[in-house]
Amino acid sequence: MLLEQLLGRQPEALLFDLDGTLIDSVPDLASAVDHTLKSADLPVAGEALVRGWVGNGARKLLARALEHCCGRADEAELDRLLPVFFEAYEHCCAEQTVAYAGVETALQHWHKVGIKLACVTNKPERFALKIIHHFAWDEWMPVVLGGDSLTQKKPSPEPLWEACRRLGVARNGAIMVGDSVNDVQAARAAGMPVIAVPYGYNYGSDIREAGPDLVVSQLDELLT
Repeated sequence: MLLEQLLGRQPEALLFDLDGTLIDSVPDLASAVDHTLKSADLPVAGEALVRGWVGNGARKLLARALEHCCGRADEAELDRLLPVFFEAYEHCCAEQTVAYAGVETALQHWHKVGIKLACVTNKPERFALKIIHHFAWDEWMPVVLGGDSLTQKKPSPEPLWEACRRLGVARNGAIMVGDSVNDVQAARAAGMPVIAVPYGYNYGSDIREAGPDLVVSQLDELLT
């Protein structure tokens, strides 16, 4: 199997990014962004633009929206609007978000064969937990680390190491799976192999340029 080829054995654990890897969350993120912009009497951005802005956390997402609308992102305005965004996203984060093809089948298989699973995302932890619960992945993925769970987030290796610690597995028995350069850099810094998917949010760049160990078009290809 492809996973065994990366480690020379079956991995003890797989660590997954969330947005752009397991789920397409852009429709709900766009709804929250547009609600926030409307609250400030600014024109809405729409899903197509928001899709290109996702990937560096909520504050950066909102900053990109303000830069698009106003030409700049004032820090005081960001401070004022970020709670508006979070409140809006709290209500809609699982309304239009969908799992990518092959995700459900792959996660269920790995859980059944005894590979431990964790989510390591830069999304705030409370939203990640809510979405994972919505898809009923809680049993399969008991460890969830968000961008606010630790003092550092990806591309720091610390969240990956902490996920291994909480799962009770060795760092050299884990593989990172993600969609962006942040995931690749975090895995490299953590000393782990990294698998990437090409359909996610990588700021318009081909994820192959980041140099992952393997790229698969959908996660269930890793079962072969």
